[in-house]
Amino acid sequence: RVFEYRLRPNRLQEKALLRVLIGARLLYNAALEEWKRHFEETGKYLHLYEQDKGYNTKTYPDLPAVVVDQTLKRLHRALTRFFAFRKRGEPCGFPRFKSATHWNSIEWRDASSSLRNSHFNAGKHCGGKIRAIVHRPPEGTFRHARIVKRASGWYLQCVCEVEPQLLPATGRVVGLDVGLKHLVADSEGNVVENPRHLQSALKGLGHSQRLLARKRGPDKRTKQRPSNRWRKQAQVVARQHERVANRRRDVLHKLSRQYVNGYDLIAVEDLNVSGMAKCRSFARSISDASWSLFRQMLAYKAESAGRRLIAVPPHFTSQKCSSCGEHVEKSLSVRTHLCPHCGYIGNRDVNAARNILQRGLDEAIADCPTGAG
Repeated sequence: RVFEYRLRPNRLQEKALLRVLIGARLLYNAALEEWKRHFEETGKYLHLYEQDKGYNTKTYPDLPAVVVDQTLKRLHRALTRFFAFRKRGEPCGFPRFKSATHWNSIEWRDASSSLRNSHFNAGKHCGGKIRAIVHRPPEGTFRHARIVKRASGWYLQCVCEVEPQLLPATGRVVGLDVGLKHLVADSEGNVVENPRHLQSALKGLGHSQRLLARKRGPDKRTKQRPSNRWRKQAQVVARQHERVANRRRDVLHKLSRQYVNGYDLIAVEDLNVSGMAKCRSFARSISDASWSLFRQMLAYKAESAGRRLIAVPPHFTSQKCSSCGEHVEKSLSVRTHLCPHCGYIGNRDVNAARNILQRGLDEAIADCPTGAG
């Protein structure tokens, strides 16, 4: 579990953090270049501890030793993941060189002893003791920490391994159907309207991005540096996008917690969201709804609470009648399920959620050992 705290560095501390952030990015790119060159020449994997000998406080005196070590581990985690995915035949991109816009964090491994009261001791290279807003103490066994730079400021993330906090059984089960008109519809007839956070913010975003386009930005061909007005406006645009993401995550956190607390078994559709997002007509709406993020939240919260999350095939859940089981063909624009066989009338998404629940229960019974309760 990640415990996140807001940092309040002064100007000198912020300059020190930026200097270390830039240095860590350059170190990452240099280490990746060295690894690629070694692999092309020898055809062998350059091990972390072999590569670590050439990167230390002597070669990078402006970087803390812990940042050097954690940056190299970060690179080799990405390389290990790439080769593991390739061995399984799954798609995975090779680690890339990081630009300034794609590198916004530095890692520590001793933050548990450095976080004291309302200050984080980042070391002399990063500005010393930085004021932190510790609204709750971290729990569990500390693993590592990150300092993250966002449009709204600096944040400290403490990654801890916590014990599961099992919730008492409720005896209730539910099926969930996600969509664009209704963000979630469950098998009990409850529906949650899609807040469409990005859609509601498009007018303000469009105005801010037009202002940004009128200012002198960076040009890679001529190596032109952006103007100060462009930098300030880019910060405004980034902050607006961050607000949209924060609102989206807030809604999904509350919704996932509600279902995990209230039900022992939760059945969802095993959707190929990345494939569905390739449809040009619905790509932005699907990304705005964040179905994959909602499922991730359900998964880790259900695991921690001792609940069961089952993903079922999504085929024909909207076309099948949940009352009699007959196939009722209807287009996407038809929002009401009307069965000519049994006369059942209901919301299209609620009908799908009931079918999802039934498939989840069938799978749970099939997985249950013979004779078990």
